[in-house]
Amino acid sequence: MGDLVNYGPNPKEIIELVCSISDKIVRGNHDDAVSGLRDDCCCPPEYAELAEPGKEYTRGVLNEGEKKILRDLPRLEEIELDGVKFLLSHGSPRGDNCAFLPPETPDEVMARELEGVDADFVFIGHTHMPMQKKLGKTVVVNPGSVGFPSGHSPMASYAVWEDGKVELKRVNYDIGKTIEALKGTTLRYEHIQSLSDKLKDGTF
Repeated sequence: MGDLVNYGPNPKEIIELVCSISDKIVRGNHDDAVSGLRDDCCCPPEYAELAEPGKEYTRGVLNEGEKKILRDLPRLEEIELDGVKFLLSHGSPRGDNCAFLPPETPDEVMARELEGVDADFVFIGHTHMPMQKKLGKTVVVNPGSVGFPSGHSPMASYAVWEDGKVELKRVNYDIGKTIEALKGTTLRYEHIQSLSDKLKDGTF
């Protein structure tokens, strides 16, 4: 659901890994910023303080081919499996990858975002917070984030869809290894420290 890059220390490896396991990937706001499609990450100031240095680091690490992979990702991806329709998007079902729809989003707001959408399941990202809610015939799911989880849990968050049901899951991962990798980047100490604290607390 987008944002393959930024904040993390291994953008090249992430692009290679994700592209090796799926051809259904949508473009997030950080993918836009890192690849040059936009100058900023459309983040609020409290996030931009970390996102902007991360963007510059990531731009310096990725080659032009990897940036093109990010630029070529669609904003929306529609999939149909055995008659079940899925829509993938980063921010909103309309394809706005800067739209922020957290779990507490009122149903009437989410319903407006779903107007004109013909899908049984809509998967979104951007907030890093797991969510599942049904509006009419459509189930809206946010699997959370594997690489930078939030929702006040440091555990990697993901979702499994099977036979019409969605299960939100969390799993422990080696946060210390990620923090050590961050220390090997060119990011400034205070940025590494802030990212490390957020990873350990799960308070993105």
